[in-house]
Amino acid sequence: MIVATGSRSVVTSTSQPPARTSPSRRDPSLTQPYDARSQQAFAAAVCRVLRESRRRQKLTQAEVAQRTGGLVSKAALANYETGHRSLRVDVLWVIAHALGEDLGALLTAAERGVAIRPTITGSGAITVDVDELMAAEDPRLSPVRRWFELRGTSSSTVTLDDAALGALAAVMDVSVGECRTILVTAVRSARAGAVPTTVG
Repeated sequence: MIVATGSRSVVTSTSQPPARTSPSRRDPSLTQPYDARSQQAFAAAVCRVLRESRRRQKLTQAEVAQRTGGLVSKAALANYETGHRSLRVDVLWVIAHALGEDLGALLTAAERGVAIRPTITGSGAITVDVDELMAAEDPRLSPVRRWFELRGTSSSTVTLDDAALGALAAVMDVSVGECRTILVTAVRSARAGAVPTTVG
């Protein structure tokens, strides 16, 4: 409606204000509780995917550091990869670009890694971190370390199916259930003893 006021006209609306829409229901996967352990697990997963990307491309830490144009040193990169130094988002962006990786894809891969949590009980494949197992002090893991050395895997994480668990159990001279327990306990102990890492 147009209302004349002297030499000026004011345009007003007779339409009703838009109805308030109710917020859409959130994805249940986005409403899961987060705690300090989950945050640390995600940060550790980010470090692992960076390390795995570099190894997959057969790049040294010095070469990746050089690609950052001096923004990240070789020593700093080593600390980021092992989780001994907090990794800020801006630094993560620099390292991702130095590796030629999409940052979003890296974070998605890290999130998937956190979702795969080995369990002590039950059956089926488990995913373990090779570096964590190699650094474990449990003497029962000596045959496992030799097994990984002989395989020469370039990946930082390995999924062990029932057949692989059976083979490891045989070289360890334990049952498959005991093998699973030893492996999962070693990984959990390594993560619990790591320096807390945050992303952000």
